[in-house]
Amino acid sequence: MNKRTWIFIAMLSAAFFIRLLWILHTNNTVDVWSDWWDDLAWNLVTGKGYAVGNPFISSGVLYRSWRPPGFPLFLAGIYGLFGHSYLAAKIFLAVTGSLSVLAGYFIGKKMFNETVGVLVMAAISLYPTFIFFTGYLTPETLVLFCTMLCIFFLTRDIERPSLSNYIFAGIFLGAAALCRTVMMFFFVFVVLWIFLNDKNKIEALKRSLLFVLFLIIVISPWVIRNYRIHHAFILNSTDSGQALYINNNPQAVKEPTGFAYFYNPEDFEKLSEIETNRNLSARAADFVKNNFSDYVKLTWRRFLNFWRLFPHTISGPGEAYSRKHQIFSVSYTAPLFLLAVFGFFYSMKSWRKLSLFYFLIVYYSGMHILVRATIRYRVPIEPYLILFASYGLWVLWTKLKDKPGT
Repeated sequence: MNKRTWIFIAMLSAAFFIRLLWILHTNNTVDVWSDWWDDLAWNLVTGKGYAVGNPFISSGVLYRSWRPPGFPLFLAGIYGLFGHSYLAAKIFLAVTGSLSVLAGYFIGKKMFNETVGVLVMAAISLYPTFIFFTGYLTPETLVLFCTMLCIFFLTRDIERPSLSNYIFAGIFLGAAALCRTVMMFFFVFVVLWIFLNDKNKIEALKRSLLFVLFLIIVISPWVIRNYRIHHAFILNSTDSGQALYINNNPQAVKEPTGFAYFYNPEDFEKLSEIETNRNLSARAADFVKNNFSDYVKLTWRRFLNFWRLFPHTISGPGEAYSRKHQIFSVSYTAPLFLLAVFGFFYSMKSWRKLSLFYFLIVYYSGMHILVRATIRYRVPIEPYLILFASYGLWVLWTKLKDKPGT
């Protein structure tokens, strides 16, 4: 085996075993996240269907489209093989997190050079946030993995043009969207990127249509299923109304987190799942319309929450984050941000090629900032901050190395 193969094996092994050690450190007998992902997965495995009890009140009403299905289906596949094992689920998250290392290498290599690819690979292997979230049953690791595979196939086409790249890119963006609704409309920016970088507009149109077609193919079974159940068009899930309203209401303005469950559960006792979703969406829209200055304040707070260097100490998985968590977070996030900003500006000469990452970072962060933002939601775009930071580090190193007298 050549040197590069040994580097791959070493990085993949390090990434997996570090994650495994962290997982074994956590309590694998309980699911501290309690966000319905596990309930939906286990109900599927036990033949109860994709449904959970009404999340608002204990009225016995089942919600059949409450969460997007990607992550519950991932868990259900694992539970079907290994039983209701949180440990098995976390180990599979560690596997997907470790495989993201390879995608990071190839993206860095294609966008910049092999040294940058190795730096990206090493950083993703050891990045504490990525390691941390493999220990909890939350979709972030899977969203990161699917999004990176989408980006990998798009960037792969730069060196190895093939229509199959766009087929796989569409498939993995669809998978990411079925995990996190926010990824649903990123295809618009992918199409823009394709046209920016392909002088042959007929070929660009062909690639774009193929990419969008396979995105639709992946998403359509869920949309069709929802229509058959609810007789209404639901692109992804019925939790969107709640997400909008709890982050955009009078009480949310007073909360440090920027969200509050400011409604009376009895208001929804006689409403269907669809009616509840529409009711909460309408309440959020009314708040924004009638309290626009407060909405601007909330949006600014969400911007700060999304780009924080450290988490709040008023929340956390199972227990609140401590001051030690905050100090540790700043110790690696601050250098990452500084290097990423430097790498971003230094690489702008290649802006057309790199615009895919600009679009992703701005789109993904912007959508969350407009609706709901916590530091955890930043996880799927942090590999691209690492990409620019790795390039920035490489530039600094080469300049220092080439400096006379060094």
